[in-house]
Amino acid sequence: MLFTGLQTKKGPAPIVVAAPHDGDDTDGFSDGNSGLIAARLAAKLGARLVLARNLRRLVDVNKDPESISNPRLAAWCHRYQQHIFRPLPLLVLEIHGHISGNFDLEISTGYQFIDTPFRRRLELYRQDLQQAIDKIWRPGGPLKDVKKPTLGVFPLDQDVKLKATRTYTFRLVRALRLLGYPCYGLHVEIARYLRLVPPEGLAIHAAVVAILSTGLKHFIPRLSIINRNRFTMTK
Repeated sequence: MLFTGLQTKKGPAPIVVAAPHDGDDTDGFSDGNSGLIAARLAAKLGARLVLARNLRRLVDVNKDPESISNPRLAAWCHRYQQHIFRPLPLLVLEIHGHISGNFDLEISTGYQFIDTPFRRRLELYRQDLQQAIDKIWRPGGPLKDVKKPTLGVFPLDQDVKLKATRTYTFRLVRALRLLGYPCYGLHVEIARYLRLVPPEGLAIHAAVVAILSTGLKHFIPRLSIINRNRFTMTK
């Protein structure tokens, strides 16, 4: 029987890696293996992990709970968001899978428009991601037989198809920033061929994790742990 529910794991870093549509990809609804990639990424970053497993056939947990008429299903949405935002993170990485994006890796901030400092930060991040892709897919490298992924980062690249501007998690991130809390969000869409089932997909998963863990310094300054799940900025 397939597990259905929420899986969480604590981590010391002020980062959350979440996968709202993880599942076994047997029902046509799940983003197959998005949870495996999210778990490996969280482990690498020391991040809190939040996985919704095989729930999408029942409810999309990344919807506004107030828009769900069934209280039992709305409760799943509440729980998913509570695990992400309690305690408050400085960065949320939400991992999804796609089969129809314009780029193999589509990353969005959830914003249609960003100011100049944010844009510069995002430009440096995209540059680091592209360098990581070029390094991993260098001629003669271990993944030479796998298609080199294309990269789009929105709103820098307007051709990104999956922009996440209406995604509920990112509505909450924007609300936090309006209140003055320095939280960033990155919505990550991964093409199916980059989410292959292990063992064939192990090297590909490792490559995706290496790419996604690159350049996060542009969103989080150096941090020092002062208590469990409490952090202070250091110069």
